[in-house]
Amino acid sequence: MSAIEFWTVVIAGAIGLSAPIIVAGVGEIVFERAGGFNVGIEGMMLLGAATGVVGARVGGVWVGLLFALLAGVLAGGVLGFAHAIVRADIVVVGVAVGTITTGLSVFIYQWLSPAGAVNRTVPTQPVLTLPLLEHLPLVGRGLAHAGLFFYASLVLVVVVGWFLRNTRAGLRLTAVGAAPEVARDRGISPSATLCTAAVFAGGCAGLGGAVVSLGSIGTFSPGMTGGVGFIALAVVIVARGRPGGLVIGALGFAFFNSLALLAQTRDLGLPVELYQGLPYAVALAVLCVAASGRGVGGRLRRRPPPAATRPSGNTGDTKPPVTGNDKHSHPDQPQEALS
Repeated sequence: MSAIEFWTVVIAGAIGLSAPIIVAGVGEIVFERAGGFNVGIEGMMLLGAATGVVGARVGGVWVGLLFALLAGVLAGGVLGFAHAIVRADIVVVGVAVGTITTGLSVFIYQWLSPAGAVNRTVPTQPVLTLPLLEHLPLVGRGLAHAGLFFYASLVLVVVVGWFLRNTRAGLRLTAVGAAPEVARDRGISPSATLCTAAVFAGGCAGLGGAVVSLGSIGTFSPGMTGGVGFIALAVVIVARGRPGGLVIGALGFAFFNSLALLAQTRDLGLPVELYQGLPYAVALAVLCVAASGRGVGGRLRRRPPPAATRPSGNTGDTKPPVTGNDKHSHPDQPQEALS
């Protein structure tokens, strides 16, 4: 195999492997915009992968996606309720939800394939071929045969990015994550907003898991997501919550995953285990660089409210203080959220 052919195969695999990272990452972006952090995303994806196979057995791939979506929504609702309503610690709740959903996925696997039974396959994503892209150098093969799920994930990124930037609901969600007390003073419920974002994030995690099991494999096995959920968390942090950056980061991490898979079938001169650990080593290195540039805990630190809501003190500002009678003194959203 020539060098060009080798890298063409790696890139083609990366394009297909990036779809579940993108789908799960979109939900995490929305949840983090509202002030949350879903450490249980891996377990939610496993539950989505398992329920997706169950649904596909019942009525095909679209029913499988629906089952995975509902399972993820339920898990996300539990996460949002426990954190926003009960006021439990978000990390503890995330670990608990991730552990429970992982256990449920194993239970579903044992129900689907009891001891001694053959693991049956189910329908996978519809074939989508774009021959016009076939002749592009390096990326043509991957884009032409990427599959419906990959292009659907790109549509999801565009829709969510537009929602966050151009709708009142999206700006309010961002305002809740930036300054919940200020948002509450404007009549926005931080608890309801956070719960809604958690439900959406759970649904996306469930769909991301179904993309793994129904993309090309058609079966479920315990732990089959292989840390994709945690990689999605890393990509969202590195992308600083930007949907466009999510796509680029997902493709980058999927590139190393594709290289690791190819190393299992070809002798690349180094132990296979080294290539298998490469995606996670890269994720750890990138996170360390990102954390050093933003300060310890920078991602979870609340941004301060805008200057109009802080005591002015003796700063030398000659502008008159804001009064409650000024109809322009209380914007609908914090200024940082609207920028």
